[in-house]
Amino acid sequence: MKEYIQTNLIPKVNKIAANKYLKAVSDGFMTIMPVIIVGAIFSLFNSLSIPAYQEFITNTGLKSILTIPNMVTNDMLAVYAVFFIAFSLAKQFDKDAGVAGMISLFTFLAITPISNTSGIINNFLKANKVVLPDGVKAPAANVFTFDYLGAKGLFVAIIVALISTVIYNKLIDSGLAIKMPKGVPPTITKSFLGLIPGFVIIILFMLLNKATTLLPIQGIDGLHSLIYTLIQKPLEAFIGNNIFSFLFAILLAQILWFFGVHGVSAVILPIFYPLWTSLTAANIEAMNAGVSLYELPNIINRSFFSVYALCGGSGATLGLCIYMALRAKSKQYKTLGKLAVLSNICGINEPIVFATPMVLNPYMAIPWICTPLIASVIGYILTYIKVVPRLTTIVPLGTPVLMSGFLAGGVDGWRVALVQVLIIALSALIYLPFFSVIDKKSYLNELEAENSEK
Repeated sequence: MKEYIQTNLIPKVNKIAANKYLKAVSDGFMTIMPVIIVGAIFSLFNSLSIPAYQEFITNTGLKSILTIPNMVTNDMLAVYAVFFIAFSLAKQFDKDAGVAGMISLFTFLAITPISNTSGIINNFLKANKVVLPDGVKAPAANVFTFDYLGAKGLFVAIIVALISTVIYNKLIDSGLAIKMPKGVPPTITKSFLGLIPGFVIIILFMLLNKATTLLPIQGIDGLHSLIYTLIQKPLEAFIGNNIFSFLFAILLAQILWFFGVHGVSAVILPIFYPLWTSLTAANIEAMNAGVSLYELPNIINRSFFSVYALCGGSGATLGLCIYMALRAKSKQYKTLGKLAVLSNICGINEPIVFATPMVLNPYMAIPWICTPLIASVIGYILTYIKVVPRLTTIVPLGTPVLMSGFLAGGVDGWRVALVQVLIIALSALIYLPFFSVIDKKSYLNELEAENSEK
């Protein structure tokens, strides 16, 4: 079995992990991490359910100000994603990344529904049976609504970014571009190089967007509604916001890690992060609308993965690391624990992974694979029965354990932090019987080496 995995499965996984399109999506979402975090933190500031605090920010006018950062970050998440995914893919094609990102961005906006304030106001008045006085008209102006600029537009952003950049790359390579004579400044040359691809791409997507309105499907008025209804929403329900698919993703990532392949980079980042990001954004949107932290729509999201499944890094090894530092018999593992404990608290556990080692170590395979699964199930059950809140704030990689719980759980983040303490203690207990075997072997080897030196 081991030989089969190493000779057949691992090469295929490595090939998937190196896929330029998945890598572009992964890198794009990692790049917009500050956008998500800033928006989530301001949403937290704006929605803390403390009556005295809410009264203060309302009376001082701070509430409306605190709303703005979230509106220009999480509510417009797809705008940032489409640019940076295209940017990342263009770099892999050795093409001008800025021009590719710009083309993808204006193409995305070209197929995003535009509303008119007059229609919006008149529909509101009609629904509420309000009649304007004679001679008074609703102001008319074209506007983008946030409907498809945020989480609902993420899949369209991914598709537009990838396809438009591929077309851009093909057109440039085929010579269908305006080439300026020598001596023209590089910036001008790059701008003209993207003109023909830009025309082709935006026209292609606008025609495709128009064609979707001819489909005999109720409620479909363009690419956004088509992709959200038929692709994104089902995937969020059956793959993203599903404990079984979540556990499968963790299981696969840990197995790959065991064989030396970075499971998070190969599986989690390119495939599940877009789905979990969308689910996190939906939670933030619901929280901003006044929904209780315990009634938010999604239990599974990016924050859930970071706070519970990665409590102490891949494999949830912090409990083991602390035990090593305090109780290991062998000098080898006691020293390793002391050296690695601080980084492990911040979720950086490569010293433990490669020095214990976890990779290709049959003694540690069971706890390495099972511990993050058990931690995730505990987090899910306690969230489902409303012992802890559903999570909103995405914590940056490297955020210390406990602090990540406080941040992700909002006003009741202390509850999440307590669950992390439980997971750390439980992880130590799970690893202990397996670690004791290799610790004893190392201890006996050290004694034998000392005796031979005498």
